[in-house]
Amino acid sequence: MIVTTLAPPAAEPVSLAEMKEYLRIGGDGEDGLVGSLIAGARARIEALASVAMITRSLRVTLDWWPRGAVERRTVVMPVRPADELVAVRVFNGSGVAQTVTDRFTLARGRSARLVWTGGAFPWPGQRYNGIEIDYSAGFGEEPDDVAEGLRLAVKRLVAHAYHNRDGETLNGPLPEDVAGLISPWRRVRL
Repeated sequence: MIVTTLAPPAAEPVSLAEMKEYLRIGGDGEDGLVGSLIAGARARIEALASVAMITRSLRVTLDWWPRGAVERRTVVMPVRPADELVAVRVFNGSGVAQTVTDRFTLARGRSARLVWTGGAFPWPGQRYNGIEIDYSAGFGEEPDDVAEGLRLAVKRLVAHAYHNRDGETLNGPLPEDVAGLISPWRRVRL
């Protein structure tokens, strides 16, 4: 399963001004650094929690339907909260796409699932990248739409990276407070 961002978020979950106030930075000399730390912290937290903080358009590419999708009539979407289904395409053996969006719906919200509602189940004919699902996911368009715990996690991770100033801070072990803030959003696989 490959997830591609088709349209990036229009904003970050924490603004530069808000982050500078949190860090108690008065000047503009480190705006570039703080801005990149915000983007990096957001991306790391989104990846760990399988969420999109600010709404964006995504494409999920699959080789084949996941095991049990037909029996359960659902496919768990990798990024949540789901907002709107845009398109479902299945490719035949010649690589020609058939749009089958009308056979599916998207269960919106925190439990993002593509639900097969009827019609013949569409099987891909090509071996690789036979299915594309386009949908939007995110809490909303504005930073205030994002869950406060996730916004605080971004602030705490940016502060940790800003004060430590090493290359591994954003990609290394999470500080305990940040891990605790995102733990309610992490998916548990049994």
